[in-house]
Amino acid sequence: MAASRRTGGRRIVLAAVALAAMCLLAPGFVPAPLAEQQQSHDLSHFSPLVAASAAMPVLTMLADDAEAKLGDSRRWSAVLVPLTTLVLPAVAFGSFVLYSFQEDAFWRLVPGTKRGLEAEAAWREHPLFANSRDPMEGLINPDDYEKGLEDAWEKAKPAGSTVTVKEKLKELGTQNNPHFEQWKKLSA
Repeated sequence: MAASRRTGGRRIVLAAVALAAMCLLAPGFVPAPLAEQQQSHDLSHFSPLVAASAAMPVLTMLADDAEAKLGDSRRWSAVLVPLTTLVLPAVAFGSFVLYSFQEDAFWRLVPGTKRGLEAEAAWREHPLFANSRDPMEGLINPDDYEKGLEDAWEKAKPAGSTVTVKEKLKELGTQNNPHFEQWKKLSA
């Protein structure tokens, strides 16, 4: 403990001496414009201010060694905390707001958008997806399916019912449900 007091006292004294030397040397670093013209450039002239300023780098030996310490995180926190809590969220939310005001924003979620209709038309041009909206598409034998559906309806239909399978399939083929997402395209 006594050793730390001695080094602390020495550092204070050395710092006071360095401060006094800097106060005395301050006019020596940048000469006034008139003084510069009056000085002779004689090399034999000794200047104590220049000699003292040459000794100033010795004072850097008093500084602690450069090493990473626990307190260095404050420097990074001063930059990273505002960056991650203010700047990056502001840029992200601002970009989202600008995107949401575009005409085709969320075109996959909103039915009937211009870009969505273009994408659907492009899929319809492909031969594998041309009839993908047809409910019978993909069946190996659609006639056999309709025949089986008629037979099943004849067995299960209530007495006195006049509904036939062909009429019902024709009605469902037009899909006149107002809540159907494609209704606007079909009715237009």
